Amino acid sequence: MPQKPPRRRTQPVQTLQPIAPPQLVDAPAYSTIRQGPATNTLTKMQPNARRNLSVDPVTGEARITQGPLSVTITDFDRLAGLRVSTYQLLDALTAALTQSGTKNPFVVLPLEEYMAKRGLKNKKETRKQVMEDLESLFNARISFQDKIPNSRDRNFHDIRILDSKGIQNGLICVSFGTMFYEILSNYPIMPYPERLWTINAKHNPNSFYFLRKIAEHKNMNAGKKNEDVLSVSTLLSATPNLPFYEEVKGAGRQVNQRIIEPFERDMDALRDTLKWAYCHSNNKPLTAEELENMDYDTFRSLLVKIDWTTYPDQTARLERKTEQTAQAKRQKNPPRRKRRAPPEEE
Repeated sequence: MPQKPPRRRTQPVQTLQPIAPPQLVDAPAYSTIRQGPATNTLTKMQPNARRNLSVDPVTGEARITQGPLSVTITDFDRLAGLRVSTYQLLDALTAALTQSGTKNPFVVLPLEEYMAKRGLKNKKETRKQVMEDLESLFNARISFQDKIPNSRDRNFHDIRILDSKGIQNGLICVSFGTMFYEILSNYPIMPYPERLWTINAKHNPNSFYFLRKIAEHKNMNAGKKNEDVLSVSTLLSATPNLPFYEEVKGAGRQVNQRIIEPFERDMDALRDTLKWAYCHSNNKPLTAEELENMDYDTFRSLLVKIDWTTYPDQTARLERKTEQTAQAKRQKNPPRRKRRAPPEEE
């Protein structure tokens, strides 16, 4: 039996009451970005020698594996690695590609525009960070299997993310890898909370991973009853920065201090974008007693209810989806023509 962490709160925590749908507005706090299984998995990865990282002692080439996707990085030891700022930059470049119409793999993003997105002030330090992250992306190759509806799965091996990169005259200039660009071009577009670019990973190391996963979940389940409900276990699996239960279960209060408290802290850090509360199935809130006496097994089994501050209006998109589904159904099952009755004999 898992050890029950000591009591975490002296006062009952008020849970969210049933909430109305988020305000349906074209909020300025959202961008748009092409995304799919490969990029969604990639942006949750972080090298960890105990979990997913192996390094060739001769070549220095590293391999990081998470589920069906692996990343191979040359000259791993001299690079900054895959970190939150790497994914913030990749998402900014992908957003620029998306907003340009995805017409070609070349992207030019002004450094000052990127600084404004990130809320950064020091141009010299930003330039240094961008160059480090570009170098990591340039040296990375991804391998994965892509599932395509109504078609055979495709296997991709050693796909380059970037073919070229650099900063010239204050402009971040990249060319996405040919196959990576083709994959991105066929991925759907989702609303991207711009809060993702301003998250400080030093203060809240899990917040980027949580918010990106929540945004992906809402986009994937738009119009469904569960679009704003997902499990604690799903969020735990989205972040590489929280230890596994097995790593801390025998260390007294550490289950609480190293897993539950950081989880709540980094979810609370998203308060300007969303509110959240634990719940059971059917959105049933926890009682004060359940919150007060929550152990790890209970924590991991819970759901999280999300209340977005604002969210872009999805009405037109859902109407198109409904029409496309109906059209596909009509094409699959066309109405049968009535057979004409034979003429009556005189």
